Amino acid sequence: MIMSMDDYNKSSSDLDTPLVSIIIPVYNVENYLNRCIDSILSQTYSNLEILLVNDGSTDGSDKLCEQLAIQDKRINVIHQLNSGSSIARNKGLEVARGEYICFVDSDDWIELNMIEIMLTSALKTGLKLIECSSIESNQNREPKSSFDNVAIETREVALERIIKNLLFAVWRRIYHKSLIKDNFFIPNKIHQDVFYTIDIINNIEKIGFIDYPFYNYNVENLNSVIRGKYTLQKLNAIDAGLYVVEQTKTYNQKINLYARMYLVKFLTLHYDQLFFNNFLDKDYAHRKKIKQLVSENLKSDNYTFYGYLVKVLPLSFYGVFLKINTFRINLQRQILKTKTNVQG
Repeated sequence: MIMSMDDYNKSSSDLDTPLVSIIIPVYNVENYLNRCIDSILSQTYSNLEILLVNDGSTDGSDKLCEQLAIQDKRINVIHQLNSGSSIARNKGLEVARGEYICFVDSDDWIELNMIEIMLTSALKTGLKLIECSSIESNQNREPKSSFDNVAIETREVALERIIKNLLFAVWRRIYHKSLIKDNFFIPNKIHQDVFYTIDIINNIEKIGFIDYPFYNYNVENLNSVIRGKYTLQKLNAIDAGLYVVEQTKTYNQKINLYARMYLVKFLTLHYDQLFFNNFLDKDYAHRKKIKQLVSENLKSDNYTFYGYLVKVLPLSFYGVFLKINTFRINLQRQILKTKTNVQG
């Protein structure tokens, strides 16, 4: 279902103005925090509560949070010992006063009309959950001055889109407080967004989706947990893939397919990383477990070439294949880079 957005061109003064709480975990992002907060303070919708949850930063981010709070009374700072972003988000949820809640990561930033457009969509449709697209910080955006429509999706349609395209990040949505008042993040879980999003979607009937990238995802910060060096702690994230499969078993075949595709790709990624970091799994115990899970979940309808190789190749053979394939890819990249430099 598509809802026309002719009415959405009204200014925010024509609408109800509920308080929106924006929860921002902060950990060692001194180089990025000003950009993030500037994008929020400059929003076309101004009735905001901005909760900066400093997660034991050691780079001066804690002091920067306090300075920002002095500059704008809408900012509240919460300090905690370093406990991870899940607990930081939970702290924000505990104190948030807004009728609507959204999350922003402190090294990212949002478009200046994101809150107004998404809140307007929620108020006009009566939906408790509105989602938008995102864009990586190294990509170019096509300017857009007006927004033609908002797609109203059933739970099943939303799950298909989210799982197929890996759109689990919680920062791409605005939530009515009644939807998340009893939903907290699992402490110390990598890919905590996967669990949270699946739980939220499983408890709603419909969701609004605006296919425009209001959210800017920063790919420059190599110190984030996801993009940092591979560790055995990251291996625990496999639970997220298993959770998606388990929690979508009762839905249609397409959702089941996308869930198993996600899991197999997820497992293959970790399988490869353990070969690149062989010292983490010297006895192959973790790789044997992953190989078994891939074998159980790889079917004819979700076949992937690399998943098939994980399933059929002995561990030592797969390791040799991976080294050769990695060398081939790196060589192709070097050749392409040389050609580009010569042409330039």
